Amino acid sequence: MYEFVKTDDGGERLQINAQNCVHCKTCDIKDPTQNIVWTTPEGGGGPNYPNM
Repeated sequence: MYEFVKTDDGGERLQINAQNCVHCKTCDIKDPTQNIVWTTPEGGGGPNYPNM
């Protein structure tokens, strides 16, 4: 879900790839600066993980 991408100035920045999201809410919990506002997708349904 996360990756560091090279910038034009030679640095790196953190990029979130939403297409890989499994709706675990870890990004919101582990974000120390609280820049990510996580909301439940699809009207609150979220994923259904059987066997967990």
